Amino acid sequence: MTPNFTILALCSFIPFLVATIWYHSSLFGGDTWNKLVGLTDQQSKTKIKPVKLIISILLNFIIALGLAQITLHQMGVFSLVGGNAEALKIGTGAAFLAEYGKNHLDFGHGFFHGILAAILFVLPVLGYATIFERKSAKYLLVNFGFWTISLALMGGVIAAWGGVPIV
Repeated sequence: MTPNFTILALCSFIPFLVATIWYHSSLFGGDTWNKLVGLTDQQSKTKIKPVKLIISILLNFIIALGLAQITLHQMGVFSLVGGNAEALKIGTGAAFLAEYGKNHLDFGHGFFHGILAAILFVLPVLGYATIFERKSAKYLLVNFGFWTISLALMGGVIAAWGGVPIV
């Protein structure tokens, strides 16, 4: 299985959609978020420059590539043969994919792996930054919650639609 780059590109926008809700003033946006990150009202109303949005999309795409490796277990088999798709079309490789090639390709499985990635990667990195930037536990929880939801949704989409079978 190889990644479906169109789906991965679309997944790059999921964190923006989640942020629109998560950081809305009714939830953690507005005064709560400004206080946690140390922004004034004036600073928070400043538009983000397009170049920064493009960089954010590229960073989200890198996250989607990593989640594809974690959620699409069939890519591990592809890696074992050095990316040689022909090796998986005959013999043992073909038999293995015929037996197991469609396992775990559903939204729920990817959702679980997204949560797992958040716990195993995001939480330690955010925790470390929170400690040494002298931020509050609330800052950690707000950011961790955002990334957990984002990665869970991205993982779900990738597991369900983000792989291209080797035929």
